[in-house]
Amino acid sequence: MTANPSLKISEFCAAERISRSRLYIEWQRGTGPDYFLVGSHRRISEAARQRWRQAREAEAKAARETCSDEAAA
Repeated sequence: MTANPSLKISEFCAAERISRSRLYIEWQRGTGPDYFLVGSHRRISEAARQRWRQAREAEAKAARETCSDEAAA
């Protein structure tokens, strides 16, 4: 058994506490996590989950900095 098995969409959404529809919106925007197919099923690796989370955190940090810069002006 793998130390970090890949996640089904439902498992990913539960782990990240987002809705399935939010995940599909993220994929439509091009900001969803990388995935691979097992048959016709999408799977998300732990590495892809971490990259996705880090990208979202970086976006949030940039947005906060922009808001604080605008407030200071």
